[in-house]
Amino acid sequence: MKFKLSLRDTAILVAALSAIIMAFYLTQEKANVIDPRKTLPMVVFEDKDKLWQVVTYSGEPVTAFSIEVFPKYEESLKKVYINYRSQFVFHDGTPILLDSEPLFWNRAGEIVDYNYNYINEGLVFFVGNKGMKPRTAMTLKTLKEDLRNNVLKEEDILRNKQISQIAGKGKSR
Repeated sequence: MKFKLSLRDTAILVAALSAIIMAFYLTQEKANVIDPRKTLPMVVFEDKDKLWQVVTYSGEPVTAFSIEVFPKYEESLKKVYINYRSQFVFHDGTPILLDSEPLFWNRAGEIVDYNYNYINEGLVFFVGNKGMKPRTAMTLKTLKEDLRNNVLKEEDILRNKQISQIAGKGKSR
């Protein structure tokens, strides 16, 4: 059995097969290579009940838009906190969501969802009443104060040693 195809029929057949193959490859999901830093949380704390307030390095609180429907409709900007898993939450522990996905702060300093998709800070967070600029440096208020207090304690200890040494030299004269 021999098939005779004209040049036109051959061209149409090749084009149709090419289209089918291209459609198959375009519908296949691509394998994503995830940077390991995106899977690690920014901070991990042992105290699972404590929340830490997120602030900018200048000390301004970071806020997020909140809509309450019950018992009455209310829109407001509420302060943002981090829980022990580096998940962004409100003061009552309610997760901050974007498209029904909770948001996390990863080791690379990015805001990501469960699938490690990068989220632009300005879509979710505010400083003052303005959307947060991309790559705004954030820290945790409690940790910042604790670090500052520890530095001050070290300086106080050093200052007390110096005063004791000076006082000791004054007595020996």
